[in-house]
Amino acid sequence: MQLNHALLLASDLDEMSQFLMQALGLKKGRRPPFGFAGIWLYDELNVPCIHIAKRDDINPEQSFYLGHDEKHSSIPSLPTVDHLAFTSNDYHRIKERLTRLNMPFVEREIPEANEHQVFIKGPDGLKIEILFSSNDIH
Repeated sequence: MQLNHALLLASDLDEMSQFLMQALGLKKGRRPPFGFAGIWLYDELNVPCIHIAKRDDINPEQSFYLGHDEKHSSIPSLPTVDHLAFTSNDYHRIKERLTRLNMPFVEREIPEANEHQVFIKGPDGLKIEILFSSNDIH
């Protein structure tokens, strides 16, 4: 099993899409004509991997599509995403891009798993984690 895509709800579609395009090198692509604002971002294989929708409590078509239940209005209707995790083997290129863009990031080493993590903080509290083999960073 592998991740097909992630849907993020964003206060500002342009800010979120620009952040993800710059941080991850994604590009905008075709999106079906849903009844609410959104953007689909594609990876280097031209696969749509991140879907972004406008954070909108009022749009009934979006609420229906996302499965929000009006009976539970006391529960926050819009989900929170803590982070999205990607795997890469191109540590130096990604670190160079983040540095060039002045995009702050935090690195962690997980010796037990032979993993090196890079965390990037984005709009609306979104965090991106990129996992590398520790062997790939030296």
